[in-house]
Amino acid sequence: MKRALHFCLGASAMVLASTLAPKQAHAQAVTNEPGETSVPAETPAAGVTEIVVTAQKESQNLQDVPISVTAVTGEMIEDAQINNIADLSNSIPNVQINTFSNSPDSAVFTIRGVGVNDADPYVGTTVSVVVDGVVVGVNTAALLSLFDIERVEVLRGPQGTLFGANTTGGVINVITKQPTGEFGGDVQFVYGNYGQLEVNASLNFPIAEQLAGKISVLHNEMDGYFRNYLDGERIGERNITTFRGYLQYDGADYDATLIGEYVRSRNGSQTGVLIAGPGELFYTPGETEDPFDFRRGLSDDQPDLNDRDTYSLTLTQNLDTSLGTLTSITNYREYDNLLFSDDDATTRVLLQTRRDTNHHQFSQELRNLVDITDSTRLIAGVFYFEQEYTLDQDGKLDGFLPGLGQPQTQEQENRSYSAFAQLYQDLTPELTLQAGIRYSHERTSATSTTANSISPDGGPAAFDDPVIPGSLITATGKESWDNVGYKVGLDYAPSTDLLLYGYYARGFKSGGFTGRIAIAQDIGPFDPETLDTFEIGVKADLLDRRLRLNLATFLNKYDDMQVVQNITYPSGANSASIANAGKAETKGFELEATAVPVDGLTLSGSLAYLDAKYEEYDTLVLDAATGGLVPVSYAGNRLMNSPEWNVALGFNWEGRVGPGELNANAQYTYTSDKFTSYTNLPVEQVDAIELVNASLRWSPDNSGLEFGVWVRNLFDEEYFNQKLNLAGIGTLASIGAPRTYGIDARFSF
Repeated sequence: MKRALHFCLGASAMVLASTLAPKQAHAQAVTNEPGETSVPAETPAAGVTEIVVTAQKESQNLQDVPISVTAVTGEMIEDAQINNIADLSNSIPNVQINTFSNSPDSAVFTIRGVGVNDADPYVGTTVSVVVDGVVVGVNTAALLSLFDIERVEVLRGPQGTLFGANTTGGVINVITKQPTGEFGGDVQFVYGNYGQLEVNASLNFPIAEQLAGKISVLHNEMDGYFRNYLDGERIGERNITTFRGYLQYDGADYDATLIGEYVRSRNGSQTGVLIAGPGELFYTPGETEDPFDFRRGLSDDQPDLNDRDTYSLTLTQNLDTSLGTLTSITNYREYDNLLFSDDDATTRVLLQTRRDTNHHQFSQELRNLVDITDSTRLIAGVFYFEQEYTLDQDGKLDGFLPGLGQPQTQEQENRSYSAFAQLYQDLTPELTLQAGIRYSHERTSATSTTANSISPDGGPAAFDDPVIPGSLITATGKESWDNVGYKVGLDYAPSTDLLLYGYYARGFKSGGFTGRIAIAQDIGPFDPETLDTFEIGVKADLLDRRLRLNLATFLNKYDDMQVVQNITYPSGANSASIANAGKAETKGFELEATAVPVDGLTLSGSLAYLDAKYEEYDTLVLDAATGGLVPVSYAGNRLMNSPEWNVALGFNWEGRVGPGELNANAQYTYTSDKFTSYTNLPVEQVDAIELVNASLRWSPDNSGLEFGVWVRNLFDEEYFNQKLNLAGIGTLASIGAPRTYGIDARFSF
């Protein structure tokens, strides 16, 4: 892969900056949260583009926000052919975004070593995805399609005072493009290898003087990267259609935006692979030894099916009063998911799962932004969140005992109430004190069951086989927690082009109950975890804003860290109980820079370092020889999904070619090796990853048309996303996408 490094080093002239570089500066309108008035970025005639973000729930220049933030604009997303949030993985410093090997719709977000390692809803989140001001409560529905997106803001570090619990790692803040109030639209057609086809469209239209509407439609389909050992047919199909509608009223002192969304996914089953050798239970000659031939087994006794329907309705209201700007955000969100999963990844019938999930959530936020005096500003509000889910899971365990099954159920209900305030006090014209606090009260109730079933005719197991009498285990729990998060910091801005900041913050992740149990005691409860963060940073625009340098250094101290301990017993019984692992520490830095040496050329890259280790972690693990649990300490092990180094280099060039404008874009990313489990077993180590993406786009003058070609993973790098070892059985793994390429055409009117 040295050729990839040489290619991008030359292209980017060794400039370190944000991975997806802003393009050459030009005045532009910036859309903020729904209902907010678009404001122009105050951008000089040449230099690095200024981006307005809402990372602190108000519109601010990115360079004025005293936290570590990377903003990816919709234009960058389109140029890089990024289809969903997972495609941003490896390109943002100290941020890892993956999918679980056996749950392709579920996101694995890890920021600065802070993340989770299981897909089930009871695990919760440490990195929250927020869409148009609304928290997506579970990982399963967090792999959002990124069409018609204004920008994605990646906030690193605890965001508990403004965004609430379960943001100890950070926040992925997604803002969609809002109605413009003028008639116009965009149409996009994309065709690529592996049968990739995208047809996307959006239409803006005025309804009345103060009323506007918008409709967006996305359709994305692909045949899949893998072929089945059984018949050679393609598996891993993707077929997603998204409908999004907006209705916006914009009055003098009051505005409101109603957003409705429906996502229909009719995808193929999971495409994780199994790595197993002689002596491991699921070893299958010719099928479990070469994970990078993009073949896997899919038995013909169950469907290749992963159906999901997601519904969301959001109402955002803003009212200007004599006491400030009052904002209300009301949301209801629901998804239903039916997934059949051939987990052994061979043509044999060994380990298969059917998962039927229903989840719904409701949230209400009410906050006020008020300028108390010329030097004092306050954001204060209340927040209510409730979610309920049921998960019926049935497993076929023929690989352990022919005819054996394991039905499990989960049912949980959570209610959360919180109040928050964040104060900004100008001590001098250059020096600002910020202080915030959030109190939360949570109540959770849970019921989990597990049992064994057996085939009545002595043949292979089937879903819904009768339960073996006496095998049913039922566990229930109910608990409440009170938590307080807070933040205090100083910002010093000696000039408009320089900001120095430092803060201390405490964030927390909610306690809860285990959903997937093997014995009744597995249900818990487990306690909340807390994270203390110290961060100092500098943001600078230099050389008449031709060079931007942003540097953040941090230290995180974990206490009562929650870790999912996924244990599969020799009998096939499986639990994913959560243990409070004790203590952990992560520390490191992120350096981002952007340079515009000449008009039209932007050089970019980033450099990040992370040292993330458990300081205390004493627990019980399965002994493969005896089948029993034995004590072990993981103190000193690296945290999951925590590579030591991230590097990114790139360039973007815009200029005249013939009767039109050409845009050339390329980026190189390097991610050092990492472990994807707390055990740090050699088989769970993911080696270093080097990727190159590139695109060319040409737009004829005054046509509204744009034509492009693109390629991702240009040098066809073979790499893993995740590995999970099942002791004595084999290692489940997910594989990164091979080289993909295609063409696209767009028309704007």
